[in-house]
Amino acid sequence: MRIVSLSPSVPYDGIPHAGGQYLLRHLRVLRELGHAVTVVSFDGPENRAAAESLDEGIAVVLVPVDRPRSARARRFVEVVERQERRLFPVRPVARRRRALRLSAAAQTALSAADIVEYQWSESGWFGLRRRPVGGARHIVVAHDVVSQSYERFLAAAGAVWSPRGLLARWRRASVGRDERSVYRHADAVVSFSAKDAAFVRRIAGSAARAIVVRPPLADGVEVSMREGDPAPTVLFVGAFDRSVNSEAALWAMADIAPRVLAVQPDARFVFAGARPTAEMRRVAAARPESFVVTGRLDSLDTAYAAADVVLVPLRAGAGVKFKTVEAMLRGIPVVATGVGVEGIVDDRIRAFAVADDARGLASGIVRALADPDAARREALRYRDAVADEFSGSAFRRSLAAIYRGGTP
Repeated sequence: MRIVSLSPSVPYDGIPHAGGQYLLRHLRVLRELGHAVTVVSFDGPENRAAAESLDEGIAVVLVPVDRPRSARARRFVEVVERQERRLFPVRPVARRRRALRLSAAAQTALSAADIVEYQWSESGWFGLRRRPVGGARHIVVAHDVVSQSYERFLAAAGAVWSPRGLLARWRRASVGRDERSVYRHADAVVSFSAKDAAFVRRIAGSAARAIVVRPPLADGVEVSMREGDPAPTVLFVGAFDRSVNSEAALWAMADIAPRVLAVQPDARFVFAGARPTAEMRRVAAARPESFVVTGRLDSLDTAYAAADVVLVPLRAGAGVKFKTVEAMLRGIPVVATGVGVEGIVDDRIRAFAVADDARGLASGIVRALADPDAARREALRYRDAVADEFSGSAFRRSLAAIYRGGTP
């Protein structure tokens, strides 16, 4: 089949966020299954470089987006688009919608497709505000069900009639309305957990065809042997240009780490990932013996190998946290919030410790560091179940069934 994948980014080997890593594997499997795959995305330096390095057999159409010529006009557009994203988080900004509509190359690819897939729910707004006309099937790959994030945003906003509370109510209503429209008009919505699939049905109605596909995270990930610096080490992995990660990192530095360091003063907290914020670097610089901020790493293998505990202290966001699964696959004890393990733990899979407050998370870390060998043995009890749940072979079977019109 001819499959067109509409995505905000073109993936590449080493892309520093989990969604891009998933997309690269997704496209490769579709190609292995014999489909003709075209990615439609937007022109820009990173996407151009990615398009040049993408696997042979996967075509790319980059849509040019008009850029105002004067600095004053560019600043005006930036302000307008910031407000667009703030008020309508699911909708791509108007400039991109117009660019896609006017791109002859993109429209030619889309009109010839047997299947149009929308990577991330937000991409669905380009084509699924109403029932599409034509013979193509339309599939949304919901990396996150965005409404979950905004329900949490509203819960954390405080007083209903404060400016922050009013904005939170507006954004939740906007996201719910727009996401509902996208899901209702899709032929299928792919999500990464049963919890997310149930959420899709909740907001879009029981008729929505929500399908669970576990991402292929287990392939090539082996149990990590503890090596490197012997200092007791707690690792948090994330792309820190995402506020959910940077805010969690600052919470860990301010409230969780001090409780651990009071018991285990030689413990070290490592924050590994691209684009750490200036505030993260400032706090880490004040305690260099306790906090390490690495910036982007070509490979996380060394960081994982030196970790005694992986901490996932997320309090916002939605969807399956790939970092949690990867730590479990490596046999490293995971201490996380409920958000950090949602859609992963069940009657077969357990994290080492789960808590939603700083005291509980610190207690779990201290317990793991007190007897790291025992903590590793406990983590390894669930490793095979995680590997089976997130295997590449199961992922391949699921995609094969969905893209020929069946159910996995």
